Amino acid sequence: MNERGIMKPKIARQTKWIAAFLLAIADFVRGEQIKLTRSEVVIDFKDEGYYKTIPFIALHDDLFFICDNFTHRVLEYRLDGNKLEFIRAIGKPGQGPGDLMRPTNISVSGDTLAVHDEHGISFFGIDGVFKRKFPLLSKSVTMLFAGDVVFSVNYDSGKKDLIQTYNESGEILSAFPRKTDLYSLRPEIHRGLSPDSLERTVFEGVLLSSEGDVFYLNKKFGDVLRSDPSGANIIKWNLVPLLSKVEKAKADENRRMFLVEGFDLVKNQGMIPNNYLFEDARIWKGRLFLLLENFDILEHKARPFTEIVEIDLASRAVVGTYRSNAAARFESASNFLIVGQDKTPVFLMTLRVPGEDTTLWIFRPER
Repeated sequence: MNERGIMKPKIARQTKWIAAFLLAIADFVRGEQIKLTRSEVVIDFKDEGYYKTIPFIALHDDLFFICDNFTHRVLEYRLDGNKLEFIRAIGKPGQGPGDLMRPTNISVSGDTLAVHDEHGISFFGIDGVFKRKFPLLSKSVTMLFAGDVVFSVNYDSGKKDLIQTYNESGEILSAFPRKTDLYSLRPEIHRGLSPDSLERTVFEGVLLSSEGDVFYLNKKFGDVLRSDPSGANIIKWNLVPLLSKVEKAKADENRRMFLVEGFDLVKNQGMIPNNYLFEDARIWKGRLFLLLENFDILEHKARPFTEIVEIDLASRAVVGTYRSNAAARFESASNFLIVGQDKTPVFLMTLRVPGEDTTLWIFRPER
């Protein structure tokens, strides 16, 4: 460095090389590298359902549920190896008891299926029999039914708390945490984004449950909240240091756009970039599995593979990375379930290719 404080070219090149090397090491040391082999799932009764998109899937033992928000039903199957055997359709179009209108989320607890649609939460037995319904007026599409409690992420800018909990009659049990404890939003620095749209953009996430605790995972910034169902004893940590430089770049860009400088929806032609760190997440046997979003923000192109990262919840360390090469251009995964037995996870995943129906695949580790 010269007397003006400017780094000499040779030293600068060495520093740049060392930084790149460290990033490469950080990217490489991400637990065991495991290749996935894939086989397509045969879907019985497929002509009766709408499979251009599959917004949500759920599994209860060997019972498999698909949201069909085009025909306003939930389709129930039995998973048998690589085949889904149709059992029944649950719900019908309408707004009355047992009716559904564009179901977008399903969650199973015990022998009860909770379905979230435009008008609220409906409860059905896994035999398809309607039980009860309550209206849910919050601007949320993120829901979890665990035990006998419904958890909902609240994207209403008029509400101060992020997560609200309800009993099966629709009575509010608790609300936590304060949104300002996570992020300080400034609607005035954004152009074209309503306060509600800003909240959904910033707070969009996934709700999971494990060992009696509830997990909220933020898709844009990687923050994780773990608490008991009442919201007491919240533990907060961040996923980004465990992921690759691509996810770090996405989190940094999201922070710049939505928390620091502001976003211009008009200038961006009405499009809000997702920049998700992950598409979906599951907890299985004390491990957190993240289905990474496949756009590489550094290379400005889709990554030609599907990747799942396995994180040990006790140590918060990456213990495995599962990867399968894409079979088609622009192929991407949107959600997944874990259907493995014993200690080996097997993934059931939805895959989409532009212009084609969404398909279901089984991915098995090749060790």
